[in-house]
Amino acid sequence: MKNLFKIFCLISVFFSFSAYGACEYPRKAEIPNGTTSTTDEFMTGYQAVRQWIEDMNDYMECIDKDTVAMISMLKINQQHTPEAEATIIEHQDKKYNAAVEDQQKVAELLNIEVRAYKAKEQ
Repeated sequence: MKNLFKIFCLISVFFSFSAYGACEYPRKAEIPNGTTSTTDEFMTGYQAVRQWIEDMNDYMECIDKDTVAMISMLKINQQHTPEAEATIIEHQDKKYNAAVEDQQKVAELLNIEVRAYKAKEQ
């Protein structure tokens, strides 16, 4: 019963803090088509994707700050346990790693389109 109460408290703190968190996943930019885009269209799309990549860096930094803040909240509320901290870190790591993977995939796709654009221009 005592462990159930601790888990409930951990979940309530975790979700109540997350509701106030400012980490919003950036909306993806459309990757320009290197073979069909005009120069202006391609450059506009390219810059939008580069901005999205920067926004993702900000998002990941926010996740790091949220992780520290959530663990601090546990300590302030005297609910800190190694298990609670590990749960928060595991959850936050999953979000962070998913963001890194998404960022890498988009960067790879953008590079493919850049090569296609350059090939078309030659």
